[in-house]
Amino acid sequence: MFRGLMAFAVAIYHFANWYPVFPAGQFAAYTTKKVGAYGVEGFFIISGFCFFYLYGAETLTRRGLRDFHIKRFLRIAPLYYLAVGANLVFGLNAGPQHTLRMVAENGSFLFGFIHPNHSLVTGGWSIGLEYVFYLAFPLLAWAAARWKPFLALATLALLALSAPWSFTYVPQASWAGDMKFHTYVHVANHAFLFLLGGVVAQARLAWRGRLSTPVFLGLCLALALAFTLRYRNFYDDFVIMVGWPRYYFCAVCFAAVAVFAFYDFPDSWVKTTGKFLGEVSYSVYLLHPLVQEALLHAAPGGLGPWTGFFLGLALTLGLSALTYRFIEKPMMGQARRLCRA
Repeated sequence: MFRGLMAFAVAIYHFANWYPVFPAGQFAAYTTKKVGAYGVEGFFIISGFCFFYLYGAETLTRRGLRDFHIKRFLRIAPLYYLAVGANLVFGLNAGPQHTLRMVAENGSFLFGFIHPNHSLVTGGWSIGLEYVFYLAFPLLAWAAARWKPFLALATLALLALSAPWSFTYVPQASWAGDMKFHTYVHVANHAFLFLLGGVVAQARLAWRGRLSTPVFLGLCLALALAFTLRYRNFYDDFVIMVGWPRYYFCAVCFAAVAVFAFYDFPDSWVKTTGKFLGEVSYSVYLLHPLVQEALLHAAPGGLGPWTGFFLGLALTLGLSALTYRFIEKPMMGQARRLCRA
């Protein structure tokens, strides 16, 4: 559920920029900027949680490594290739110049190592970082299974590694050529987030207790207030993406993942809706920029702000449901069959 909320938050942020429904300086405007920036960071923490929760207690054998990478590739690559293909075929303005080298980097997912902003998909830099984590994960899981303090110490080390980017490199980067954002997306600035998720997974495996519904709701309210009421009235997005504000909001995201991890949702329409959002989260994240391009071509004269905003979100959810049903889900089934072979 939380993974779906994070992906939807990024879509809301982008559509609110493309269709200015919230005047600058208002509560909704700067809150939307915060949920957009930290929706991605929350996604990284959730990825770390999921992988360490599922695999952290076992050693990945040679067969296990093969199966792990088959499942990861067929989960990520088909939809990503579809999005890249749409950008190439329709000449969309996403990422760097569409050279053979950039296509090769995207096809192999090596752009995450070379430079995440070599992605040919809007927002695809995070997919590059995810794939770096996938390749590093088996070794991390092996170390965490053999020495319990490893995850906490490695998290602290990577947190220290991120400090020069957060306090120096990103703030001092030039606005020219979008260098500030190019600096922000480096793996060294984000790697600690995946291990934060691993720390939550380790705690959940060790502690069998779960939060009651009143405690869960109270903590959610407290975190929502901590997120929305701190660091307000800014116009430059990077004010909240560097320095102490960055670590403050990462801490809130970490706490939110932990709260959701330690609560078992009862069967209800809330759980059903949350499950749906979680299932289509990857499609929502990758496809909402393509929906915006389609709206621009379908209505060259432009749409009203609220019309464009809600129509974009609705079409994104509808298209994401279709791609999950007819692309993602079949590919995951194919991965399971290959792993059984």
